[in-house]
Amino acid sequence: MTSLDTAPSYRIGAVSKLANVPVTTLRIWETRYRAFAPTKTAGQHRLYGQDDVLRATLFKQLSEQGHAISRIATLNSTQLQLLHAQGLSAGALSQEATQATLLRAWIVGTGLAQRLGSTRQTLGLFAEHSERAQVFSDLATARSAAEHAQTDLLLIRLNTIQESTVSEIIELVQASGATHTLVLYVYAASSNQQKLSRAGLTVYKDSVSDLALSQWVRNISLEQALRGATQSPAGSPVTPKKYSDETLARVAKISTAVMCECPRHVAELLTQLSSFEQYSQECINKNAADQLLHEHLTEVSGQARALFEHALELIAAHEGISLEH
Repeated sequence: MTSLDTAPSYRIGAVSKLANVPVTTLRIWETRYRAFAPTKTAGQHRLYGQDDVLRATLFKQLSEQGHAISRIATLNSTQLQLLHAQGLSAGALSQEATQATLLRAWIVGTGLAQRLGSTRQTLGLFAEHSERAQVFSDLATARSAAEHAQTDLLLIRLNTIQESTVSEIIELVQASGATHTLVLYVYAASSNQQKLSRAGLTVYKDSVSDLALSQWVRNISLEQALRGATQSPAGSPVTPKKYSDETLARVAKISTAVMCECPRHVAELLTQLSSFEQYSQECINKNAADQLLHEHLTEVSGQARALFEHALELIAAHEGISLEH
């Protein structure tokens, strides 16, 4: 669920009206493809949240672009929003997703390589195209290889992360050109974990499930497919800003009885997210470690802004508010 969700409060009829999707269609998406996971009241009535309304709306729009619900039903709201915002057709997504599974990967740690090779959750990246995944026994060996080759993904498994290890990992990331790095560890001080996270790396305990590892790779593959299809430059926002500060300020001043203060709150959040997105972009001029962090912050804030822009559109449609510039 995204931050759009509060306590589930919509019956399926309300979701149908807000998303403009027939109730029968919503039931098929839920029962056949598990597109929704509503909660149930004591009387066994299904209740849906705001995120479900957003997902239903996006499913409708994406299906009109040619996407099969069976292929996108398990994507989260952010991934669905990215697909819609980038305007990818089903054919384009399929082609780019195929290319994404051919991402180069460096795996540091023979135990991790064996785990990735044996898990049922693995992607083609570690199966049919295993020749694109190189295995290194330690950080030093991988660092030496970085002098002659580059990679897309770095997956590292370490027993311990010391202060000196943090520097080694960040140096390897920079030298290898990896766009995404996952670090698994058994023992590490929280300060060292935080340094890696602030540098834009994903850090998990080694006990993380195989499913979570697989989902990380799937998310990266989808992201790479979207970026490749649109050829957007690194560090650019996910989608252009849709509403001016003047429009948001006007919406924030509108008083409504039905949605209480929702238009004002969402408009204010959008203003803050847009400001933070711009701030992060301007910060991409620090040292290399800070650059990774601020590129990540820019991307995340852009995705959040796009989600809340869609939320504002839902509210505006429900309230009859004009969002014209």
